[in-house]
Amino acid sequence: MRKNVFKIIFIIVLMFLIKDLVIGILITYENKKEVESYYNNDTSFNYKSNLVLNIPSINLDLVVKKANGDFSNLDKNLVYYKRNYFHDKIIIFGHSGLGYGAFFNRLDELNKNDKAYLYKDKNKAIYEVTDTYYVSYKDVYILNNDEKGTLLLVTCKKNDKSLRLVVKLSLKSIKTLTK
Repeated sequence: MRKNVFKIIFIIVLMFLIKDLVIGILITYENKKEVESYYNNDTSFNYKSNLVLNIPSINLDLVVKKANGDFSNLDKNLVYYKRNYFHDKIIIFGHSGLGYGAFFNRLDELNKNDKAYLYKDKNKAIYEVTDTYYVSYKDVYILNNDEKGTLLLVTCKKNDKSLRLVVKLSLKSIKTLTK
């Protein structure tokens, strides 16, 4: 009897893991397709509000969408908070940890002077990592738009969900792309 209970529990856990794996693969595939649509000048890409974030040192190349009211689209995307103008402060949120949608899982591997590229419309903004620090999930001061030309990448600390990892990048230049 006990063996059967353990088998059933094992099968249920395995089914959940497989479901998460399949969902993760589908979400990653959809994101990659959307990134390709930007790079290929596809008219299906929402050039007015979507961005593409590329960080070569952690092999990240994803679409960033505007956060909806309750941030529920954060489960399937990187999202930016309120503004997406290069000369303002841009804040991008993403999940880390296990499971699907953990696009910022390697964010803690970034080092000072690493580069990040943010694409919007026909422009490429080049940012450089200047600082990395942790804040409490209750600290909202990072949302203030007082630092022009700053990009903040924010995610949960992997082993402590009460803390947020913040990677601060400074705008170095903006280039117009000729596609």
